[in-house]
Amino acid sequence: MMMERREARRFDKVTKHHWHVQVSGVGDYPVTLRQGGPETQVDIGDQTDTATLFEWAPGDTLARLEWAATIEGAEGHVAVLKVDQTTSGFRVRFRGYDLRVQVLAPHIAQYLKYMPVKVPPDLSRFLLCPMPGQVVRIDVAEGDIVEDGQPLAIVEAMKMENVLKAEKRARVAKVRVQPGAVLAVDEVILEFEEV
Repeated sequence: MMMERREARRFDKVTKHHWHVQVSGVGDYPVTLRQGGPETQVDIGDQTDTATLFEWAPGDTLARLEWAATIEGAEGHVAVLKVDQTTSGFRVRFRGYDLRVQVLAPHIAQYLKYMPVKVPPDLSRFLLCPMPGQVVRIDVAEGDIVEDGQPLAIVEAMKMENVLKAEKRARVAKVRVQPGAVLAVDEVILEFEEV
């Protein structure tokens, strides 16, 4: 329903009623919307429900949603959702859930299976500089075994010294910088290997 409102605002009309909704970690669903006054009939797969989206317009961060489905013996529910727009959908947060919801037209969604999923690189083997600054001191040497919480280096940024600590037990494989080096964000200070 949020995508319908966003599209209606962009084109001064509702342009699509059929959507493909992909919820991160949950699944993919074909969704059909039928508007009838303030209420919207929502078909998700083979289930039909009536929902009303109150107090939300594109750009708002909170949305109030009411739906009439019977869930766990209770009829009708009200939920307040924290909503942030993304390029092709929304980030929705509700009662501890943090969901990435991608909303696509069905003719575009059929090509999702051909899109590679980019896996973030494993940076747990590195101590990265968290901010631009100058290395004041390196407290370890190559070959040292460090424990969780042990100070590794001190970086000065904006006249403040920041102590960088180990996040887990590991062996220092390589020290990549010397004291006095000026570093950018995410520049490698130390490399680790498993113990």
